Amino acid sequence: MAELTQFFLSELKEEHRNQIIELINLFFKQVNAYKLDGKFRVKPRAATKMADMFLKLQGSGKVLICGTISKEGELTSLLLGRIEEKPYLEEEKVLYIELAITKTGYRKKGLMNHVLEYSYKWAKKKKISIVELRALMENKEAIQFWRKSGFADFYIRFRRSI
Repeated sequence: MAELTQFFLSELKEEHRNQIIELINLFFKQVNAYKLDGKFRVKPRAATKMADMFLKLQGSGKVLICGTISKEGELTSLLLGRIEEKPYLEEEKVLYIELAITKTGYRKKGLMNHVLEYSYKWAKKKKISIVELRALMENKEAIQFWRKSGFADFYIRFRRSI
């Protein structure tokens, strides 16, 4: 894992809102670029809605908004996670990663590895021992990253248009 000499880890706040929206938009543009089934598309202005929802819930302790910031103040990677309650399972709750992205030009520097480590520590403080996420089958780079990061295929989510 690369050293964080040019960047620092941080939980993000309202003052980072515009940069959070920018990175979420980057993620959603990538999602919308995949052909998929022709129906799965992210709506316009979804990034703003998602950022505002997470920022609003931040004080609840049920969401995590964190990332790396360059010394110049640029948000370079972002992770949005939320606690999922599962009282019917022994694990009871998991940290579900909704979105994780590193800005173009900053990838392959180990930044997301640091963000993940931060999220694991955050989850452990909340007595959460499981982290889950979804990745689109077409996003080979993401699948490779998550597997390399110790995540294992766990279940298949099926989809059918009717």
